[in-house]
Amino acid sequence: MGGFVKILATLFAAALLVSGCAESYQWSKKHPDYHQAPYGELAIVGVENAFVLTRSAWFAKRLQVGTDSIQILGTRFCAQAMLNEMRGAYGKLNVLPDAVLANAPEESQKLDERIFMKGKLPEQGIVIKDSTGFAPPQILIIHEVIVGTDLNRANFFDYALIHNESPDRTAAKNISAIVSYTLWDNEKQRPLFSAVDEIQHPVLAMTWNDLEILVRLAVSEIRKNLYMGAK
Repeated sequence: MGGFVKILATLFAAALLVSGCAESYQWSKKHPDYHQAPYGELAIVGVENAFVLTRSAWFAKRLQVGTDSIQILGTRFCAQAMLNEMRGAYGKLNVLPDAVLANAPEESQKLDERIFMKGKLPEQGIVIKDSTGFAPPQILIIHEVIVGTDLNRANFFDYALIHNESPDRTAAKNISAIVSYTLWDNEKQRPLFSAVDEIQHPVLAMTWNDLEILVRLAVSEIRKNLYMGAK
């Protein structure tokens, strides 16, 4: 009996160790020369097609929208909410069309030993310009925003866990947003800061306002990490 207890204790300790390691992963990565976060002015690209809505039927039922249209309406609503929040946060927001990255290759960025994120980045030697011909010095590239319920970013970006099947759930404690993005040095063509953020918003009665709050929290988290990463 004593031996069995010791085995259980060993397994429990190992589980805690694995859990602790997972929590210690780095979910962001900065370039050594990144010391100045965007302030007052920002160029942004990718928002238009970044949002992906999971559990469509769940959202459709609670938002009283048809299941055949919730994906379009929901992601469009979130994209507009993000741009509205960004415009409120930056005095001058230069929104670049997603088309500027249409021919850019998709690249993988390693944030930690098991944490990878993918997204389109401009090719070396190519400077992105807006419709007036101006080349913003820095561009925030929103790669993807996954919206769902009780999501865990590790299940999407930890290569040891991405093949795990998510359990079927009828109830939800939170609506979630998993956001991957890169602050791009448009002058030297290199990533200055890349991250994957996880945002949770408790929900009791799901409304469009809850979805807007979730997006606003996501923008707040992005801005906070851009500033913290520059230190």
